Amino acid sequence: MSAEEFRFGTDGVRGKAGEGPLLPAHVTSLGAALADFMEERAFPGPVVLGGDTRGSREEIGEALCRGLTARGVRCLDVGVLPTAGIALVGNQLGAALTAVISASHNPAQDNGIKIFTKGEEKLGDQDARWIEARWARDDAEGIPTSKAVIEPIGDGADRYLTALKATVGSVDLSGRKLALDMAHGAAYQVGPRLFQELGAEVVVRGHQPDGNNINDDCGSLHPEGVSALVQESGADFGLAVDGDADRVVLVDERGQLVDGDGVLAAVALDLMERGELPGNCVVGTIMSNFGLELFLRDRGGNLERTPVGDRFVSARMREGGFCLGGEPSGHVIFGASLGYLGDGLYTALRVAELLVRRRKALSEFAELMQPVPQVLKAVRVSQRPPLEEISGFREKLADAEKELGGSGRVVVRYSGTEPVLRVMVEGLDARRVESLAADLADHVESQLGVTSPS
Repeated sequence: MSAEEFRFGTDGVRGKAGEGPLLPAHVTSLGAALADFMEERAFPGPVVLGGDTRGSREEIGEALCRGLTARGVRCLDVGVLPTAGIALVGNQLGAALTAVISASHNPAQDNGIKIFTKGEEKLGDQDARWIEARWARDDAEGIPTSKAVIEPIGDGADRYLTALKATVGSVDLSGRKLALDMAHGAAYQVGPRLFQELGAEVVVRGHQPDGNNINDDCGSLHPEGVSALVQESGADFGLAVDGDADRVVLVDERGQLVDGDGVLAAVALDLMERGELPGNCVVGTIMSNFGLELFLRDRGGNLERTPVGDRFVSARMREGGFCLGGEPSGHVIFGASLGYLGDGLYTALRVAELLVRRRKALSEFAELMQPVPQVLKAVRVSQRPPLEEISGFREKLADAEKELGGSGRVVVRYSGTEPVLRVMVEGLDARRVESLAADLADHVESQLGVTSPS
């Protein structure tokens, strides 16, 4: 397997469990390459790992630790925890690197490995390329067979929940009822426990993982489940996380969806009114709805956009000293208060604190920002030619942008985690937006000879 095949995407290494780069032998080579990277960068300390509830997690973790153990690196396992929790606990334990074994919102047959460096930052492109080259070399040369030595850490959940509660400050959820959908994933235990410890009554779905049901008709990709639960139970609001709980979508007391843009608007307004939003700036991505931009602009704020991916949002926030950013998917980042990590439970906790303090229902905040019509089209591709090399596409794109004028946007990009090209069009006229998005997607389909995923 060549170095070119060992590609770190926007969120680490990802693929089918037991195949390609996630074959045990290749994962062991990656572990050795990570050890080499730690030595090269003079990163002392252990590697801390954990993950979600996929059945392949333990096998991948053991394979990774075989390579690390062969290089003399100590491995600590915190078990099943949300991505941010693993990174936070890893930092507390003095980790040189933290490895999260998860494929986030993907189905159970997929898995992946996300790497955090010291300071809870995701691996940067330059470091990823260095590791890829060493990974290919170690894979070619082979790693001496050795047994993985893994030390379990039993108090990971306690450490994580203590950090969340300490960061948000005093909040009493007594008398509140929350509906939770834990996606049969990483938060299935710590999520209900967090809100119960703060006094809330909780009703829960998606909290019985079997290794194969993560994200299956539940969680943030299927918010209709928690919406129904809110309405059936009379909950004050609901939340649904994805498999590794780094993102969350909320539903208000009426069962209406509040996505990441809606959360950013509500929190930004509160922070601006209190003079606690540096530069009155929120960091979003090229996929953030134009309605969020208009909402902030009308209140003296502004939206700064980055490429898609929470690591780009986090990096810009660090660079600019900003305290709020995120993506429409529900990956929200609260700056230095949580180490620039996105965490679905923490986001929900911050919103709960806001609602209690302001004595408002979630719907009152959700109604303030009106998203403009936005249409997303996904075209499955077998190759990724530069967009300008797709015959006739540049002209199609220019025509669409001209038709929208200054009242909308077109964003076309390849997915960092799937063999998909995504077309996003937004504007004030819903019918025009749908037509333009379909036209662009159909053109790509016709030129690349592929079909849209069902």
